[in-house]
Amino acid sequence: MNTARKLLRVASWGFLVSAVLLLIVTYVHSRRQRLLEPATASLPIFWQVPDFSLTAHTGQTLSRADLNGKVSIVNFFFTTCRSICPIMQDSMSEVQKAFAHNPMVQLVSFTVDPERDTVPVLAEYAKRRGAIQGQWFFVTGAKPDIYKLARQGFRLAADDTPEELQGTVHDFIHSEKLVLVDKQGNIRGYYSSLDAQQVEQLIADVNKLLRDEGKR
Repeated sequence: MNTARKLLRVASWGFLVSAVLLLIVTYVHSRRQRLLEPATASLPIFWQVPDFSLTAHTGQTLSRADLNGKVSIVNFFFTTCRSICPIMQDSMSEVQKAFAHNPMVQLVSFTVDPERDTVPVLAEYAKRRGAIQGQWFFVTGAKPDIYKLARQGFRLAADDTPEELQGTVHDFIHSEKLVLVDKQGNIRGYYSSLDAQQVEQLIADVNKLLRDEGKR
């Protein structure tokens, strides 16, 4: 009799633990699904990207006007970076894969080391990265112009750079953010390239923009 009661008690506890675990798994899964689903409300509008004129790895001029009419994903990097840049560019590759050959989506990577990242260097880097021609652009130009665009245009912090080093070859500790820009050149979101879930959210938000702007 005691043995039967013990078995019943063990079975009851086993059922209770299983039920709790099932509830936890269901909650985590449903919460993750909600996080990755596009929001029902419109994405925020932060500010417009200002005018600029720089040079892409193809040798062609790339300007603010080239952002119009397409959803753009923008970041800042440099080819010799061995810290966060490889992870950043892996995230950009994931975005490119999600929208491969979609003419309404483009990727733009601005170098923060234009003295070394010349057009030929960026062209070779684009090949190594598997950049789709006409969709992912690597951009160089005058250093002051790029840094002004990063700091004042995309509002990406350079606070970790001491003031006495600004404007020198040691200038700019770049952000890890990927920036979402809509077809009108408005910044609509910032996402950490080091966080896989935020990259997934970026992809979801690009799809939302494409749907919303396609209705206009």
